[in-house]
Amino acid sequence: LFGFVDDKVGGKATVLLSLVALSIATVIAVTAPSRAWFWVAGIGIGLFVGPNQSASRSLMARVAPPHLRAEMFGLYALSGKATAFLAPALIALTSDLTGSQRLGIAPVAGLFILGLILLIRVKPKGDFA
Repeated sequence: LFGFVDDKVGGKATVLLSLVALSIATVIAVTAPSRAWFWVAGIGIGLFVGPNQSASRSLMARVAPPHLRAEMFGLYALSGKATAFLAPALIALTSDLTGSQRLGIAPVAGLFILGLILLIRVKPKGDFA
């Protein structure tokens, strides 16, 4: 369904929307007063992870100059693999320091917000954003 959103408003706007939603859902998960609210957060995260990943790739395809697409997608993949340890490490560290697995996921919201701040500065050519 978010493919239609991506087509309508562009990759950057779709990724920004998904990052806002993921940030909110993660904060809800951390502060959930009940099991039901934790489930709401989990469903929200599940709904927006896929659009975030697919719109990110579509944005990369729009931003990358045709002669550099292979290199840019290679760097995209490498950066994902090189930083894949970051969120789990922050979750483990925060859980250990606070003694709470629920608070342990708080850094994930911070990473989503950091990504949002960094993406706001991207000025894609040829995108609708």
